[in-house]
Amino acid sequence: MPVPAFNLTSLISAAVAPVVLISAAAILLSGYSSKYGNISDRMRDLTGEYRRADTTSARRAGLKTQLLLFRRRVIAVWAASALLSLALLLFLGTVLSVILSRHEARLGLVGAGCLVCGLLLMVGAISLELVEIRLARFAVDAELSDIFRDE
Repeated sequence: MPVPAFNLTSLISAAVAPVVLISAAAILLSGYSSKYGNISDRMRDLTGEYRRADTTSARRAGLKTQLLLFRRRVIAVWAASALLSLALLLFLGTVLSVILSRHEARLGLVGAGCLVCGLLLMVGAISLELVEIRLARFAVDAELSDIFRDE
């Protein structure tokens, strides 16, 4: 059986989808990294207020509720970032499998496996982002609970 000729156009076509996914995952990861930094900064501010001697016990209770929510948010964002990082590695593996396939510019079993696993990890990361958004709403509610207590 003759070996098909190497076709650069086919190679580029086969690599386009994973490369687009790499770009999308990298953009999401950048947003998650920024969010992680913002949440961490807010936690530092709240813990500083909690530790001040002039903070009332009622305020400390509210701060503790918020800090618990922020801790859960940090964990969700960290897990989403970890999943996206793994997805990026798998998407890169997909591209490499396309490039290294000498006979045909197509996804082999390894490339297809990397692509599917990367997509599943991306779905997991986006799901964790939805959890974090929900926790953010709870944190805002906790911050405002003493202001809107009577309403």
